[in-house]
Amino acid sequence: MNRILFLFIIFMVPFWSHAQNSNLQIKVEGITELSGKLMFKLSDENGKEVYKSSHPVKESVEIISLKLKPGKYALAIFHDANNNDELDKAFSGIPTEKYGFSNNARGIFGPPDLVDQLFNLEQSKQIKVFIK
Repeated sequence: MNRILFLFIIFMVPFWSHAQNSNLQIKVEGITELSGKLMFKLSDENGKEVYKSSHPVKESVEIISLKLKPGKYALAIFHDANNNDELDKAFSGIPTEKYGFSNNARGIFGPPDLVDQLFNLEQSKQIKVFIK
């Protein structure tokens, strides 16, 4: 009996550890300038920031990979073309740099509602975000 339990544990551990994390690939499209960096923020379903980073722009389509626990997430991205670490805006408050959100959600007078940005990550997947 102990031998069966031991074999069961040995064979199931890789499956348990794989189930704890999923690979999220973020494909960013709409990049027209190969300068600056992509700034992105990942939030959980409550709007709490869980990951924030930046990546230099190297290609017209960027793919970023993250290992995450299963759950609901929202993603916001902008192209910081001039490397000043902020989303530049015109006097009117309208962004002058390209930006996008998960589910390609768009707001009317500001960012889209969190519920419109949320996506479910149960297993590894790729999402596309178009920045404009």
